[in-house]
Amino acid sequence: MNGERDLLDKILNEPKKLSDSQKDAVLSKKSHLRIIAGAGAGKTETLTRKIVYLLLHEKVDPSSIVAFTFTEKAAQSMKSRVYDRIKHMAGDEICAKLGDMFVGTIHGYCSQLLEDYFGYGDYGVIDENQEMAFLMRVGWEIGLGKSGKYSTNCETFLNTSNVVYGELILKSKIKKDAPEFQNHFLKYEEILDSHKRLTFNRMINLTIENLSPNPEVLEHVKYLIVDEYQDINRAQEKLIRLIGEKASIFIVGDPRQTIYQWRGSDEGCFDDFVTYYSDTDTVPITENRRSTKSILNIANEFADKFETKYAHLDSTRKEDGAVYLGQFEDAAEEAEWIADQIESHVNSGACTYSDFGILFRSVKTSAPAFIDIFRERNIPVMVGGKVGLFRRYEIKAVGKLFAWLFEGAFWKDNSDEEPLEGDDILYSALEDWNIGASDISLPGDMVSTLVEWKKSALAGEYGDFSRIYHELLIKLGFHQLEPDNPNHMVIMANLGRFGSILSDYEAANMLGGRKRKWERDLKGLFWYMTLYATSSYEEQAGDDIGGVDAVQLMTVHQAKGLEWPIVFIPSMLARRFPSTMTGRQRKWSIPRDMFDVEKYEGDIDSERKLFYVALTRAKEILVVSYFKRVNNNVKPSEFITDDLDVNKMIELSSSDTLPLCKVEKIEDIEDLQTFAASELITYGKCPYLYRFTHVWNYQPGLDPMLGYGNTLHFCLRRAGELIRDEGYNSMSAIVEALDENFHLPFAGKTMTENAKRTAVDKLVRFVTEHEDDMNHIKEVESRIEFPMQKATVMGKVDVILHDDEGLEIRDYKTSDSVTSMEEVALQVQLYTKGLKMIGEPVTKGSVSFLENASTESVDVSEMALQNAETNAERYIDGIMKRDFTACPGTFCGKCNFKRICKFK
Repeated sequence: MNGERDLLDKILNEPKKLSDSQKDAVLSKKSHLRIIAGAGAGKTETLTRKIVYLLLHEKVDPSSIVAFTFTEKAAQSMKSRVYDRIKHMAGDEICAKLGDMFVGTIHGYCSQLLEDYFGYGDYGVIDENQEMAFLMRVGWEIGLGKSGKYSTNCETFLNTSNVVYGELILKSKIKKDAPEFQNHFLKYEEILDSHKRLTFNRMINLTIENLSPNPEVLEHVKYLIVDEYQDINRAQEKLIRLIGEKASIFIVGDPRQTIYQWRGSDEGCFDDFVTYYSDTDTVPITENRRSTKSILNIANEFADKFETKYAHLDSTRKEDGAVYLGQFEDAAEEAEWIADQIESHVNSGACTYSDFGILFRSVKTSAPAFIDIFRERNIPVMVGGKVGLFRRYEIKAVGKLFAWLFEGAFWKDNSDEEPLEGDDILYSALEDWNIGASDISLPGDMVSTLVEWKKSALAGEYGDFSRIYHELLIKLGFHQLEPDNPNHMVIMANLGRFGSILSDYEAANMLGGRKRKWERDLKGLFWYMTLYATSSYEEQAGDDIGGVDAVQLMTVHQAKGLEWPIVFIPSMLARRFPSTMTGRQRKWSIPRDMFDVEKYEGDIDSERKLFYVALTRAKEILVVSYFKRVNNNVKPSEFITDDLDVNKMIELSSSDTLPLCKVEKIEDIEDLQTFAASELITYGKCPYLYRFTHVWNYQPGLDPMLGYGNTLHFCLRRAGELIRDEGYNSMSAIVEALDENFHLPFAGKTMTENAKRTAVDKLVRFVTEHEDDMNHIKEVESRIEFPMQKATVMGKVDVILHDDEGLEIRDYKTSDSVTSMEEVALQVQLYTKGLKMIGEPVTKGSVSFLENASTESVDVSEMALQNAETNAERYIDGIMKRDFTACPGTFCGKCNFKRICKFK
């Protein structure tokens, strides 16, 4: 009994003592619990303790818990805390079982359900950028090019489709009230299915459609936890109700921070929860642990202006802090002054660059002056916002050069300038490159060099867009960049990000084995960049590229969930914040009365909530500022003149200086990183290769046979399921699986048929020679996740066999693999280690080579497993310490990045 009391005391009070309201939330026995957690109230910590309480005190099975977070980063943070608490309170043994608990996004969970239960295991998922590239290709086919501006039609169709999915609008109603859109919509879904592709919003609808008649697949889920509930849409609400049909549901949210209505978030879901579940217990958490008193007072009083009133947050901090109101003559003076304050703080040692956040309503409108000043002063900065990437001179340079490949191209840096055409684009690109990558010395004959590059690209000599790009980087002196120089690191990372534009477009362009036509394809790329990419791709985030110490400059929407010791909210002008777009009618493909159109088009209250989010990002110091002149006099935002209590703000101007704010570094729990076993193998091959692929996201070339290994794996999986679940014999199972599921997304009909014949020969031979093994399959494509060092390792076991002695872990290796036997053995050994940690009796390991139907055993003795663990931990340690030292050797010849690697 004392032991249980001690454990409960630790859960509630270590490492930090929870507030009374947080304890109420953790200890509540209600089946339905709604937590209203204000900004900085420690909601992640509350959810973490709730999960730990369920696992350790209530002793629930980890597989019975599903926790949804708004972003993958939030999921990592929550998972890190859970693992850390469990490890300290209960040890590694229970940690090993936590991989069965789902912590992630709703989209990620839907993807798993569709793959595991509903026949979508061979579908690929495309994000919003890839979807736009795909729609711009197929829009003509579905009828979007009949009239009007094509790109606008595509955008309107996509926006409307997302409304249909998010609002669960019935197809029968669409057919009646918007038959033309219905035809386009159904045709689009048919095309997506023909290419086996899922979009984010459609995934949720498909999951609802499949779960409704098959609720038993989730009978193991007993606890559903949903973070940021105020940001869900109606489709997500329906899904949550389905998953939670026989489960306890805990939701956490803050209606004061509902800022995503324009993409379907519905705060009404938060209110409706207590109506739908009449037994709901509501627990408000009003303690704010983030901000100093003066910041919180200003934020509380501003929140009183909302249409719905909420209880004030109470600061748990003793410090007063400070809130300032800055007034400047123009944008340049404002940017100069803020740059002065940052330099003063950093040079004094009081802060680092990453202690500063600069938040805008629109980066495109208000950030250029800051970006230019910071570049001139060599202040490292990471730029968010949908135009963030193309605010970089080096990115504008490579963007212009790819545009220049299309003879009809033009380029406008600013809307009020005459567009550049022809070779003027080339000369402008070289000027931009010399500014953005000023440390690189270019030879004097660059123009002729790039003319030759263009001729080769148009002649198809490079094979695909990534190889065209790599060749361009070499000609622009990419090898002169030093990957451990912070400024060069940002350039290299963002050049990798530009490669994503090329790969997103090319993947959409080549789906279905479309034949190469370079002039057509480069023209399509130009229009994709011009009409979409330049206003939609963000710069690589600082966290993603290796913890660069840089000022964070971003939109308020991007800042949600983040915090900084010192926050600047500049450019607070009328017509900028609140935005002039607020309430403006948008174009839709269905009648406006079919859905809550005002929600998507915004109102002044949603703008107030956005500004409230900006105010509450600051921990120590908050500076709100505006200026008086653009081309003529401008007025400050109504939020300043009408809503903020300026008497409680310290006024300052360009002649004033912020008092130094010494930022104390607080040791927080280091986020637990999750690595796929294949990622660790990549690091083992070459840490610099890992940096290219997993840190900077450089893309390999697009091979039409891409996906061959995946489709063979999937066909073997289906064959295994047919044998195990439906009593097929091995031969008929493999023939049926190949006939129904063999798919190469980027190969044409002839190439696919030839590859399929080859696959039939290989797999029939394989199952013939391994028929006994095929009849002893226990599981196929089994997910696994287990702790190792300060990380978790995850992956999929291709097949688990069983016999009288125990289990055998087997990995399939296809001919398109560049992984050595030693490397694939490491993967089998890691999976064996993970399964043994949860008590599975694994006695054997093996690798099957599909090319020649042979199988080799893998040593899974305790000594071999220990060696594998030692190697994996060494790789994890190297990644976490950001040791990406190149390891040139025999693998260089097979590397996708050998052309741009200076160490090959």
